[in-house]
Amino acid sequence: MNAAGARLLGPALTSALGEVSAARCRMYVLADLGGPAEAPPLAAALVQTGRTAPLARLRALAVAAPYRARGLGRRLLGDLLTELRADGIRRVHYLATPGDDGMRALLRAAEFTPVAVAAEETRDTSWTYQYDMGSFDSPAIIWFGREL
Repeated sequence: MNAAGARLLGPALTSALGEVSAARCRMYVLADLGGPAEAPPLAAALVQTGRTAPLARLRALAVAAPYRARGLGRRLLGDLLTELRADGIRRVHYLATPGDDGMRALLRAAEFTPVAVAAEETRDTSWTYQYDMGSFDSPAIIWFGREL
């Protein structure tokens, strides 16, 4: 894995690798190929694939501070959704928590929709089932999903 991309993703990478095999994780890195080879990435994303279902979980997406508000997060998300679709993934989920306002806005712009998940399901790390749409009044934890 690209070490600079791993640093950009921070605790999300450690958390994901503590829950699932590294073989089920993919890291996407957006880099400036016109810059020096040692330059840090502009953005990075971490995706966890399902065991058997055509499902993926977006674990993190980060844009380096100097490059924010330039559309790089949107570009990286679009590219990774295209690649996941080509690999047969048909659904992507993201678990938003308080303070994820920028990520929530990015996901809504990418046509992700909030889905209701029972409290006990948020502790289930398998998440390989379809969630029913419903009310999501609690701002604490919201799953976002998108069919590809």
